[in-house]
Amino acid sequence: MKYVLFMIALSGVVPAAFLAAYNRKLMRLIAFMMLATVLVFNQTAINFMSHETYRGTSRGMEISAIHLCAFSLLLAILIRKGRLKLVPDAGIWVFLVYFLLSLLSIVNSANVLFSFFEVWKMVMLYVVFIAAWNYMDLTGDVEVFLYGMAAVVFLNFGVVVWGYFRQVYQASGVFPHQNSMGMYMALAGNLFLACFFSAKDHFRRGFFAIAFVVASVSLVRTFSRGAIACYPIGCGLTMIASLMYEFDRRKVMLIAGVGCAALVGSLLFVNRVIERFETAPERSASTRVELAASALKMMNDKVLGVGLNNWGIKINPPYPYARERNDKSEFNDEAKDGIVETVYLLVGAECGYGGLLALLVWFGYYWTLALRMLKKMKYTPWFFIVAGAFGGLPANYLQSVLEWVLKQQINFIQLVVIFAMLSFVSYQYKKERAQLRSQGGGAPPLRG
Repeated sequence: MKYVLFMIALSGVVPAAFLAAYNRKLMRLIAFMMLATVLVFNQTAINFMSHETYRGTSRGMEISAIHLCAFSLLLAILIRKGRLKLVPDAGIWVFLVYFLLSLLSIVNSANVLFSFFEVWKMVMLYVVFIAAWNYMDLTGDVEVFLYGMAAVVFLNFGVVVWGYFRQVYQASGVFPHQNSMGMYMALAGNLFLACFFSAKDHFRRGFFAIAFVVASVSLVRTFSRGAIACYPIGCGLTMIASLMYEFDRRKVMLIAGVGCAALVGSLLFVNRVIERFETAPERSASTRVELAASALKMMNDKVLGVGLNNWGIKINPPYPYARERNDKSEFNDEAKDGIVETVYLLVGAECGYGGLLALLVWFGYYWTLALRMLKKMKYTPWFFIVAGAFGGLPANYLQSVLEWVLKQQINFIQLVVIFAMLSFVSYQYKKERAQLRSQGGGAPPLRG
């Protein structure tokens, strides 16, 4: 039945695109749904050629309602404009290098089909990025994606509250794991915090203040040690950027209020958080170390890595990278060891040092882009994007040192949408600056 419903939805992509091409409201709704359908990602996602028992980052050719919305947007924009911008910034070239190095690693793959699953995921990420970027280029509408994330945060909070009354210890909401919910809330929370500081009207200020609180509470309820440790760092950077580049006395008062609210919230959850850190099994830490050592063995043994999405195979015998098991249990054909708990070592193991370097450069490009755009965007309607990304991206990257959940579709999609927002704002700034220079004008009054 799920496949039947998916095919029905797929058949609606072309008609929806034709209607959206001439109806701006419908196009905006599709852009909104491209993020809001995270709420039903698992319910709508289809894994073709699925291998659900595989312990890897991709288990099939995954496609969901998010991707159908992206395809509809791209087709609608193509009909409307007659063209699409496929390489809008240098970051896409870096991503292409990362993609090519990932492809090269397949020469060492024990199972090429599993590698293809991850290749498919990367292509789908590119589709979402290009759909978001071209939509913003056509409409100038950046905030629709912010409200899409807000819809996810608010409705997910209802699931978190329901779980609380059902005595669910670690909340995961609509997400596949509590760590993935924590990472999503960290990036969204920083954007909401930046928008709260930058908002000029009471409605937006109140709306995004509530959204920030809801995202923060949801994050703490995950009791994800990585998310809880990294989130305050991101929020601190967002507040510093807001004060440094758009200083006023009101913000000082707002930051003081946020600090007091954070203190009260911390007191409410502090016992559970401390308990989570203190009662974590020692075996968890030792397993992380052992898997990290195995990842380093793979990186040092294979220049191109052991093969994209082949960690789940290569970490087990007869391959020489298997970790030493303190529990002395024997491996067999059904044995499945875990995934190394850091995105960076995982990429390094599967794609080699070159793939890891390309990933770091790709991530670093967009954070430095946010840093460079802070001064240029101050006192514009789009300042919140660069300020929120300036704090949110480091929180995301730092958590990825401790957890591999960024490799999951939901978190990666959120990340590339933020990349697309940063890329578009930078492109628009350069475009309007060039136009004003040709007219003999001054600094560009960015539209928002």
